[in-house]
Amino acid sequence: MKDKYKSILEQPSEKTYVKWSAALYIRLSREDGDKSESNSITSQREILTDYVSRQEDIEIVDYYIDDGWSGTNFERPAFQRMIDDIEAKKVNCVIVKDLSRFGRNYAKAGEYDEYFAQHRIRFIALNNNIDTFATGINAASQFLSIGMFNLINENYVASASVNIKGSLTNNRKHGKFIGSFPPYGYLKDPNDRHKLIIDETAAEFVRLIFQKYLDGDSILGITKSLNKMKVPNPSTYKKSLGWNYHHTSSGNNDGLWCDQTVRRILSNQVYIGNMVQGKNESISYKYQKCRSVPKDQWIIVENTHEAIIDRADFDKVQEMLKKRTKVSQRSGELDLFAGLLKCADCGRAMSKKTNEHPYGTYVYYRCVTSRKMDKGACTPHSIRADQLENAVLKSIQMIVDVSLDYEKTVSALNKAKKKESKSTGNRMLSKQKNELNRLCRDFAELYDDWKNGDINKDEYRRLKSHLSNEIEMLEKSIEALENTDKVISMPEKNEFIENFKKYKNIDKLTRSILLELVDSILIQENGNITIIFKFSDAYADLAEQLNNQKKQPEIA
Repeated sequence: MKDKYKSILEQPSEKTYVKWSAALYIRLSREDGDKSESNSITSQREILTDYVSRQEDIEIVDYYIDDGWSGTNFERPAFQRMIDDIEAKKVNCVIVKDLSRFGRNYAKAGEYDEYFAQHRIRFIALNNNIDTFATGINAASQFLSIGMFNLINENYVASASVNIKGSLTNNRKHGKFIGSFPPYGYLKDPNDRHKLIIDETAAEFVRLIFQKYLDGDSILGITKSLNKMKVPNPSTYKKSLGWNYHHTSSGNNDGLWCDQTVRRILSNQVYIGNMVQGKNESISYKYQKCRSVPKDQWIIVENTHEAIIDRADFDKVQEMLKKRTKVSQRSGELDLFAGLLKCADCGRAMSKKTNEHPYGTYVYYRCVTSRKMDKGACTPHSIRADQLENAVLKSIQMIVDVSLDYEKTVSALNKAKKKESKSTGNRMLSKQKNELNRLCRDFAELYDDWKNGDINKDEYRRLKSHLSNEIEMLEKSIEALENTDKVISMPEKNEFIENFKKYKNIDKLTRSILLELVDSILIQENGNITIIFKFSDAYADLAEQLNNQKKQPEIA
């Protein structure tokens, strides 16, 4: 019998032996619940490697690992590299631990299932017992299973997305940091990942950016300085710390700073200790695209962590950012009066001009309207820069002197009032204590007068009640005099005084000082200057209080 089939058995088999070139795909996301040890990169790698080692017809081409990428996003770098290798015919088999590692977007996963089928790519999901190399009815059943599993995985993400979003919003409202990576200048507290602590290495450059801007450097100038100093930009710095950081705008800039980054740092409240979150929101759990959230809907919680920048300096910078300013083409810096000078008649800005002559160079300002519009729209209102600077400096020095005089006046007035109040209060206190002693003696003698027959029982009761009430009222009055300062003192702190007095030794103007003290400067056609100072309300309040103090009647 055996010899009968010998010739048949010795014939070569018609079945062609296929050698599969496999891509082992691994994904881990910390944002969609993949936190268990069984889903770790190491665990997935070991499981897939062990499986292939037991297959004679499969060899490993490469490991394709997306660490920190959501399953709803199919633009993952390693996944796209795997697709490129499939197109290049380097790979004809894809193996994953389970379908949730492959993806959690039902529609997109379905597209890739069809793509694999069209390109005759073998797909294996170990935990789901799926292998599309099966034949006949089993193959159709497996494709149906893939669709069902993909639908289940997407439903999981949809439900998890709602729960996670609610949890994240709640944490934001409580001032907890919930981002994957801390803002430049900060680190996550190793003892509390929801809290920020200062990273002194980066914070040094945050302080430098603010100080340069306060000193009059432009945003573009600061950007150039940082690049000249070869300071790594925030994206490059985060990567240097070993973080798996990726940002769409930081792809090919070689670690260079851009002016948008500097501007974002200058306007970010995180540097004064405020937690600012919820600036962007995802369009859908299926897509990783985000949209901006209106500023009035941001979640801001104050004083959640240590500040890098003083609040007063930060506020000053915000005022500076609001000013429309132009960088000098010659120096690359902002002009001293940029954004502050206005024509007193038309209200338009004043432009800076330089005239060079053999006998000297003169810099002056003139009204923009008179230069750019029809004749007669406005007149030049021109003024020399050195004359303007000298006039503004003298005006500030004068206001500083006024603030110092006011401070002395307030202090002396309060001191005099307290002295007067103390003297008057002592006289009243002595008078009332003497009266109390007299009433107490009368009360003590009242009982003897009744017993001696000087007063009857009814008179005794009425007098006792009257004296008791008088004594009680007098005791309360004495207590009030002993514990209450009767003088109505003026507040020692005043915004006008505090902001001007610190420049008592000013001998030169800086842009920082101007922006702190001056709101605008109006130039008249005749060369007169009107300076509108800040803190005018505080000045008016102070003047009114001083006037009221002079009218205040003496305490009797």
